[in-house]
Amino acid sequence: MVNNPAATLPVPPLAVEERGRQTIGSLVLIGVLGLTAAGAALRFATLGLQSYHHDEVITVMRVIPGSFRQMLDAVKSSESNPPLYYVLAWAWAKVFGSGEVGLRSLSALFGTATIPLGYLIGRQLAGWRSGLVLTGLLAVNPMLIWYSQEARSYALLVFFGALSLLFFLRALDSRRGTDLALWALSSALAMCSHYFAFFAVGIEGLWLLIALRERWRVLLPALAAVAATGLALLPLIFAQVNPKHIGWIEQSPLPERLWETAVSFMIGETGHVIAEPPRDRYAIVPLVLIGVGILLALALGSRRERRGAGLGLVVGLGVVALATVAASIGKDYVVERNLLPALVPLVAVASIGFATAGARRLGILLAVALVAYWLTFDIHVTQTPNLQRPNFRALTEELGPATRRRAVVSWKLAGDPIRWYLRDHSLRMYSGEQGLSEVDVLGKPVSAGRPTNLPGSFRLAQTVRLDRLTLSRYVSPQPMRLPFETLNALPTGFGSNAVILDAPPPLRAGLGSEARTKARSTEEEG
Repeated sequence: MVNNPAATLPVPPLAVEERGRQTIGSLVLIGVLGLTAAGAALRFATLGLQSYHHDEVITVMRVIPGSFRQMLDAVKSSESNPPLYYVLAWAWAKVFGSGEVGLRSLSALFGTATIPLGYLIGRQLAGWRSGLVLTGLLAVNPMLIWYSQEARSYALLVFFGALSLLFFLRALDSRRGTDLALWALSSALAMCSHYFAFFAVGIEGLWLLIALRERWRVLLPALAAVAATGLALLPLIFAQVNPKHIGWIEQSPLPERLWETAVSFMIGETGHVIAEPPRDRYAIVPLVLIGVGILLALALGSRRERRGAGLGLVVGLGVVALATVAASIGKDYVVERNLLPALVPLVAVASIGFATAGARRLGILLAVALVAYWLTFDIHVTQTPNLQRPNFRALTEELGPATRRRAVVSWKLAGDPIRWYLRDHSLRMYSGEQGLSEVDVLGKPVSAGRPTNLPGSFRLAQTVRLDRLTLSRYVSPQPMRLPFETLNALPTGFGSNAVILDAPPPLRAGLGSEARTKARSTEEEG
């Protein structure tokens, strides 16, 4: 046997190092793909579990059913958001339908696509370890899952906002025109998804203007493209200004809404309408863990990690600060979902702290604990109706088809979903007086017995408890003419009510032209 001398030679150190990098790269790729697949499962597996909520019904019932031109007109007249999501949803619904799974799958797709962006953002900020941690956090974050399962524009806002952040970071490091052009494109798409993207994009643009000022020949075209997008949206913004759309926001104090934003960032907008009190308790653990992660990044991180943490904090907290300043001068739109552009940058800072070598094993243990907590909470939400959107499907199934002329009284934001699930969108009464034989009151349990403002001929015929809601059915042997004001004053346990007029098909025409012509929704939109 002849020995091969080459086989006995030591492997060069550089070759060993390169082999180690390839192994790490392969493991990281497997990790990112696995976390993305897990995040996709969390988003897609339960798309149809919850019924449509009010804002989603606005999308499916009012904005996208008609022609492309009608959709654009509806966005202008009845929405308070830019058109990109509705353009995509209009086309998406033509292929996948307007059911919960079909239409929401568009948001779930963008929500899933955001997960691997987390790796690229984290790697750009501080290295592959923080990128991998950020990927895991974005995969299971309840707020991101919540809006990945909603037929509205927020999943697009998060995706294009994260894409803009990525190319902003790359442009800072590479100083290349290509990265600036991609930043401009993704920023323009983010702004066309939601107006609150203006805050994050503005912060990034100002930072680029200062940091890359000597590269003005490639920088100015990128900034000009972003500015042109904002200017092009101004006429639509002015056309959409309507206090009825956002007037509800100012009904609660600004500090309370900022706290609710922190809570929602940790647990999603669970239990907002029919809460399992106290809702805030679910957010304590993740708030503490995220806070510790941010402190670790600032206190123990390397120079690169502290720089990355600073970038994330400036963008994330900057969005909140600018929105708060706007609120103080009378443009108050501060609410959890509108502040979503701040979520990814802030979670990215915590991921840097969890992954820093300065924290040794503590950071990884905290990251694992946070992922485990969020994953457990995600599953808990799927098993807990009181943490979900109100179940309008079950409510309307319990209502059943009308057997007599009736009025359905519910809280204001329930009006359109009930109409949608009753499958007759013309059912609405705003004023006038109708002869009714049945009044169904849907709301929180408020009192026992018949409401005092109902005529004595109406007797309680049925009470059904649906999670934390109650359906009370009152029936009169003879039709009674009831004015809208009487019905609207019935106690539901909510601040303001909606009244829906219904009847069996043979009697539908007798509901009166006044009720039909005034059947237009005026609920506030987010």
